Amino acid sequence: MSISTLAATASANDEPALLAFKAAAIGGGGYGDPLPSWNGSSGGAGGYCSWEGVRCWGRHRQVVELSLPSRGLTGVLSPAIGNLSSLWTLNLSNNGFRKDIPPSLGRLQSLRNLDLSHNTFSGMLPANLSSCTSLVSLSLGSNQLRGRVPPELGDKLTRLLGLDLSSNNLTGTIPASLANLSSLSILDLSLNHLEGTITPELSAIQGLQWLTLSYNKLSGELPRALLNMSSLRALQIESNMISGGIPADIGSKFPNMKIITFGWNQLAGPIPASLSNLTSLQVLSLATNRLTGQVPPTLGRLGALEQLSLHQNMLEANDTEGWEFITSLSNCSQLQSFTISNNIGLTGQLPTSIVNLSTTMQGLMLADTGIVGSIPSAIGNLFNLQFFSVANTSISGVVPDSIGKLVNLVELAISRDQSQKA
Repeated sequence: MSISTLAATASANDEPALLAFKAAAIGGGGYGDPLPSWNGSSGGAGGYCSWEGVRCWGRHRQVVELSLPSRGLTGVLSPAIGNLSSLWTLNLSNNGFRKDIPPSLGRLQSLRNLDLSHNTFSGMLPANLSSCTSLVSLSLGSNQLRGRVPPELGDKLTRLLGLDLSSNNLTGTIPASLANLSSLSILDLSLNHLEGTITPELSAIQGLQWLTLSYNKLSGELPRALLNMSSLRALQIESNMISGGIPADIGSKFPNMKIITFGWNQLAGPIPASLSNLTSLQVLSLATNRLTGQVPPTLGRLGALEQLSLHQNMLEANDTEGWEFITSLSNCSQLQSFTISNNIGLTGQLPTSIVNLSTTMQGLMLADTGIVGSIPSAIGNLFNLQFFSVANTSISGVVPDSIGKLVNLVELAISRDQSQKA
């Protein structure tokens, strides 16, 4: 049979497959027809190729794209979708699809882009999606999928540039086979129930730019092998059970790093001074760990920094040393949020240089520390401040008049728990 005959046969199946898709997808909500152009007698000369969200190609009018994001589709995904054999793109994101992802999707060997994110698909993540070997983008995030991440995805989908399985109910470990996805730029497995260690084999993906493993149950130490991933721009592992220390040389490994979020783990030891070399860094979150010692005074080199979260650790400073980083941070002209609350080892006078922080500052949180003294009289310099807290500290004296310049202020916390008073 010739290629032309195969194409003609395939396109003959497309209209029945689309109508079966619609019948299953619209559900029984009774709120009207979300796809009114979809019927066998509409579309004029264009036929089904002129239906909303459908794009065809070639003289045989093969359906190559079905794109219906945010259309209020609340039914199920018909197995007939697997009959659209020429499909390149399937985008059904931001709808209300439910129940299983049909295994028939595995028949779509020409499929390049699959986006089923932000639905309520449940059941197991189909391993036979690995048969869609032309895929370059696979997005199944924000559903209710369960079970393990199929190792077959890493074995066969070697053209993938982006893999998003976030916000599901996936369990088990991170498959080492994902290291075979050598073209991958984005890997997001966050907000699942994954266990075990961070797979060191992931370091083989040399072009990976975005690695997000946050909000899982991962444990063990941060693998040193990850430091070889010099293309990384974002490394997000917050809200796991990662232990050990932050590698001292981390700042010499990621020249393009913009986001590091290591908060809500069990990391111990000092904050590496080498972090100051990550001059493209915009977000640094090390909150809620067991970090000790002083905050490096060189953090002010991070000129692009927008968010710095160091709260709930065991950091130290006193009137003699340790507060130099506050003066240094005045060089961070983009800084919007700075939190060092819940570090009882931060003692001594609140440095007056805190009023020289960036005027872009919106959140300044110093609560539950051992600082003493008074609120600096020039606090009004931070005129964009929305949240300011020195609650449960030994700050005393009068509230300076300049605080009236903080016209955007939403919350001012200066009280102290009665139980903490002497």
